Amino acid sequence: MTLPSFRIAVRRLTRQKLGTTLHVMGLTLGLSVCLLIGLYLHHELSYDTYHTHAERIYRVNQTWIFSGERHDHFSTPVPLADAIRDEFPEFEAVSHVHPDYDALIEVGPKRKFIQDHVLFADADFLNLFDVHMIEGNGFTVLNTPNQVILTRSVAEKFYGKEDPIGKTFKLKDKLDLTVGGVAEDFPANTHLPASMLISFSSLTSEYYGAPLTQWGMVSGGETLVMLPPGEDAAGLQPRLQSIYDRNLNNDPNLPAGETCELSLQPLLKVHFEEQYRGGGEWVKAINPKWLWFFGSIGLGVLALACINFINLSTAQALQRAKEVGIRKSVGAGKSQLLLAFLQEALLLSGLSGILAYLLVQLSLPQINRLMNEEISTTLLQSPGLIIGLLAGVLLTSLVAGLYPAWVISGFHPAQSIKAGWKSVDRHSVWLRKGLVVAQFTLSVGLLTSLLFMRQQVRFLRTMDLGFVKDNVLLTEIPDKDKIAQFAHALSGMPGVQDVAFSTTPPTNDGHWGTVMSLTDGEDPNRKDVTVIMADEHYAPLYGMRLLAGRLIQAGDSSFVSPKLPVEDQIPKVVVNESLINALGFSSPEAALGQRFWFGFNGWRPEIVGVVHDFNTLSLHKAIKPTLLCNIPTTFREASIKLTPAGDVSKTMVAIRHAWEDLFPEDLFSMKFLDENINSFYESEQRLFSLFEFFSLIALFISCLGLWGLATFAAQQRTKEIGIRKVLGASVSGLVGLMSGDFLKLVAISLILAAPLSYFFMQRWLQHFAYRIELHWYVFAGAGIVALTVAFLTVSFQSIKTAFNNPTKSLRSE
Repeated sequence: MTLPSFRIAVRRLTRQKLGTTLHVMGLTLGLSVCLLIGLYLHHELSYDTYHTHAERIYRVNQTWIFSGERHDHFSTPVPLADAIRDEFPEFEAVSHVHPDYDALIEVGPKRKFIQDHVLFADADFLNLFDVHMIEGNGFTVLNTPNQVILTRSVAEKFYGKEDPIGKTFKLKDKLDLTVGGVAEDFPANTHLPASMLISFSSLTSEYYGAPLTQWGMVSGGETLVMLPPGEDAAGLQPRLQSIYDRNLNNDPNLPAGETCELSLQPLLKVHFEEQYRGGGEWVKAINPKWLWFFGSIGLGVLALACINFINLSTAQALQRAKEVGIRKSVGAGKSQLLLAFLQEALLLSGLSGILAYLLVQLSLPQINRLMNEEISTTLLQSPGLIIGLLAGVLLTSLVAGLYPAWVISGFHPAQSIKAGWKSVDRHSVWLRKGLVVAQFTLSVGLLTSLLFMRQQVRFLRTMDLGFVKDNVLLTEIPDKDKIAQFAHALSGMPGVQDVAFSTTPPTNDGHWGTVMSLTDGEDPNRKDVTVIMADEHYAPLYGMRLLAGRLIQAGDSSFVSPKLPVEDQIPKVVVNESLINALGFSSPEAALGQRFWFGFNGWRPEIVGVVHDFNTLSLHKAIKPTLLCNIPTTFREASIKLTPAGDVSKTMVAIRHAWEDLFPEDLFSMKFLDENINSFYESEQRLFSLFEFFSLIALFISCLGLWGLATFAAQQRTKEIGIRKVLGASVSGLVGLMSGDFLKLVAISLILAAPLSYFFMQRWLQHFAYRIELHWYVFAGAGIVALTVAFLTVSFQSIKTAFNNPTKSLRSE
């Protein structure tokens, strides 16, 4: 583009302020959405790719098989790592890591923190993963008991600007640790975002909660290996499985028919294979289908912007028909005109690209909060992204500008000078109408899906879970011996209605689980069972509905006294409907007094009560067989029922003081149960928010395109409208006449969008065990919204044309 032609293009665009603004606005929004989604996809697809040997690193997963069902998990026992080292001396590195969640850390007097992402790791961890040390020798630290590497941010959090090396702190009042090194913060795109690395030799059986040599005990730890270059992971499977066959599958304590398989999972697939739960509690796995879907949405919104550009450009073409005719008559060729108009398109696309880049840079922090992600702003400065954006701008200008430029440059000079609209190929109108249909099909599809998602998210938050979840405060109990004292402190407190103690609240992702059968542990038809240890206040506090028998009583704990022989320990349990159905009892009454075998200590508990089913997991999963048993030594959490009419903030302060009086050495934390349950659906809420954002942008861009087509049509029908007004047509009649054609296009879009959105929502809802129905009135509601918005958009231009003086329009002909 030469400087004179650039000046001419700028002058021409500045004269057409409204058209230029609409062009730039549409393309800026389209490019912004595409760029944002591109950054998100790059972030997700880059998980763990930054490690030097990422392609040779594998995680060892296990799959338990019993009762004909497979249960996949990433967690493996501690001794597996040493066994792999012995079996595979050719492996370049083998490491077992153990995470700790919400760990209480005491840095000094009255300086306590709840720190997440604490990781026990051995020195081979540093051979596997790229950890950039700032101070200290990482290998020395992880080979030395009771030493720890802090990340930069945690070191600053604990010690400010002081040198942390050599300082000590206490972990969970059990381990005294010395800081031996400081490392850079782990990137956000890793499945193990550790905040500190503690030498694995510091981990004791007491801290772990079980003997570290026990093969049948797993508690969230991962085993990771690095294969030699060129090694085929599939060929190692038999040797790997032989480790479990020797140490676990032949264990006489393993129930008959129960086996476990090992498998190697590439590190680069950890983030994308949901059956193994990604990085566990720290980083959830993501289904790759969603990445394809978001990528399609980004390209779709950009396509809408290009269609909008085409329609607006062709709508403006008539205003330039005489200009084109004059330029052709003085010798300008079609190729020259085509190039000139493509230059204008490139100028508009370039300006839109710059604005989109600035808009994304400003909005990325808000997008990160919306999506609960940590997409780095440094990606915006990467050469690859800049080159990609420039290529996108160039491609967009060609796609969006080529057709309008071809139409404008094809005007016949004589006809253009005499009457611009006659020189336009009327057959191209069908193309523009088809583009509008495509625009609104995508927009209405997104809008319909948005309405269904809103319904499903509301359903997840309001569905009856089988218990009362409102006004329940949860807090952990550090010392089980002081449970009675804490209960007494709360008993007469204003604002507190009741308090119960248990292992977990009714809905939680940390329930204990085992297997059960009517006969014994050798029964091949064993079923999974969820176990909640709870006191006599638990079921009444949560409003559980009794179907038969009685609820848990205070004296039930005496039936499992350790003073009794195991064969005489008969726990009294309250079970849900799913449990009695799984065991084959015909009714709740028929189950009363019956005993069955379950996997804790080989007990044969007695059913004393049956309650209505309640959800123990998120609504993604069906209700499982569940039992309640009163064993006070296992209680770790208090459920505090608050009086609805009380002063909640004042009551919470009083609870905090009572808790701190009893547990002065620990850090108090509390949360409401309903908030805890709602956190299960954060991904759905984020998806809904993104859909809302994309749907509104898509609908706005579609309306711009519709406005452009309405402008084009109004210009073509100037003489017709003038004649109709002279013959007595009313403004409302003319508005209806000009709007009808466009509303027909939107109606066609509704018909096309309905099956597409239905198909997509059916696939999405399959992720939930409990879901809404896809009712017809939601499709109708989306259609009404789309038709209303379209009518308002078109009627603006129609009313403007209908009020024009007919003598002027007839004179122009």
